[in-house]
Amino acid sequence: MHASALNAVVTGSDSGIGRAVALALADDGFHLGLAYATERDRAEATAREVRARSVRAVVRKMDLAELPHSATAVDEFARELGGIGVLVSCPGSTAVECIQRGVRYMIAGGQGGRIVNITASASSLGGLTGLLAAELSRYSVTVNSVVVPAADPAFPSPGRDDREAATVASYLTAPAAMFVTGAQYTVEGRRVTIIPHSLTDPGPRRPGPRGSHRIRSYAGRWAPTRWTR
Repeated sequence: MHASALNAVVTGSDSGIGRAVALALADDGFHLGLAYATERDRAEATAREVRARSVRAVVRKMDLAELPHSATAVDEFARELGGIGVLVSCPGSTAVECIQRGVRYMIAGGQGGRIVNITASASSLGGLTGLLAAELSRYSVTVNSVVVPAADPAFPSPGRDDREAATVASYLTAPAAMFVTGAQYTVEGRRVTIIPHSLTDPGPRRPGPRGSHRIRSYAGRWAPTRWTR
């Protein structure tokens, strides 16, 4: 695997789902670019937890109120990590400009890439997912969305474990998901509903199965045994 494929950028990594995703990908062996909007101290705390897993962590500010300037954080991540292979955008912390910049580095690396859009509703970034999946399949870049129905998914809420969404994100960035693109995974409690997207591009990417699955475990790397019918 090319070195840049093991470099991931996670937005909103200072708390909630973003932090959980960052730790899950660190467990998977990714070096991480950790983006935050305002809470640098929290992002640095996440970085310390990531480095404790023997991988690199770079922290940069990415405030949507400062676009397009804040999108340059993606360029800084690519320069310091040596490329970008994965971009996970967490709720309320990523703009299309940031995704576009990430895609450029994935294509330039020649090894494809993974984009995971985590959102509060299927009608926001979820609508963009299918379009990007069809467009980017020719470059071996997969694009999928994880929907977490909640009033404010960027922060912990009663009855929701952020590791649930992080587990799905971990799977979508793993070799096991290399042919999954354009799909929507809705995480509600410990149940995940999968809705595939039918690609109009007849390229090599194939959507995964539709169905409802239950998360069994959060420990260790992704494995199919994490799901039971």
